[in-house]
This record gives sequence, C-alpha cells and structure tokens, in this order.
Amino acid sequence: MDWYAIILRVLHIAAGLFWVGAAFVLFLFIQPSARELGPEGQRFMGHLAVKKKLPMLVMLSAILTILAGILLYWRASDGFDLDWIRSGPGIGFTIGGLAAIATLALGLSLSKPAMDRMGALGQEIAASGGQPSPSQVSEMQRVQARMVTIGRVSMVLLTIAVVMMAAARFL
Repeated sequence: MDWYAIILRVLHIAAGLFWVGAAFVLFLFIQPSARELGPEGQRFMGHLAVKKKLPMLVMLSAILTILAGILLYWRASDGFDLDWIRSGPGIGFTIGGLAAIATLALGLSLSKPAMDRMGALGQEIAASGGQPSPSQVSEMQRVQARMVTIGRVSMVLLTIAVVMMAAARFL
C-alpha cells in the first residue's frame, strides 16, 4: 500500500472540497444575501470574516490543496518528466493545477483584502450601533462590486480545476 499517495490524495481532495464548496456557497448564497440585507448583512459578513475567520480558513484550505497537489503531480510525473506532462493526463492535471494556482493568486491578491475590508466595515457599523455613513455605504458598494467580479472569475477557474482533475486520468 502506498500510504504517501493515499494521505496526499485524501488531504488534496478534502481540502479542495472545503475550498471549492466554501467558495461556491459564499459567492452564490452568502454574499448575495448579505447585500440584500444591507447593514445587517454587512454586520454578518464582518462577523463571518473577523470572528469566524472564514477567509483565512478558505485560504489555508486552498494552500493545502495546492501543496498536496504539487507533491502528487511531482510524484505522478516522476519528477516533472516532460513526456508525462505532455501526455493526456499530464495536460489535464497541468491545466487543472494552473487554474487552481491562478484562483489562489487571485484570492490572496484581491479577494482576501476585499473580504477583510468588508468585514472591517461591518465591524465599524456594528460598533457605531447605527446606520452606515454615506462614505461607508459607498465603500461597501464598491467592495461588493469588486467581490462579485472576483467571485465570477474564481468560479470559472475553480470549475476548470475540478473538471480537469476529475477527467485528467481518462485523457
């Protein structure tokens, strides 16, 4: 039995499941609901981001997914052998891996800062105990619009990653 490969695959799949599942639930359900609820939704997002640390957990699961994936890729490719990389499975895993890495880069550089700012705004509004100021409303709308765009791109990239990982062995 190859425990190294088994453990890496379980880590890769479990962390990837959390990452992709959380991303889809956040983008498709939680963010739109928070927008519709206005200030209450922003307070909820602030709590989710600051107190529950969801953005950090999603990023950690993404990093774990990619690190385990790189080790699995290295092993399957026999040390990044170009003949394997050019094969059907090699191309499939390469495309899926690059899509996942691009999603993580997008998340670290744009999505996490936007969620952190949204969480901070929610906390500021909650601390004031009142309605958000016009400048806070304007900033929330700007950050929300950015998060929607980032979310759409991330959903496409994560879908490519999942489909390619699932199909690569059969290419």
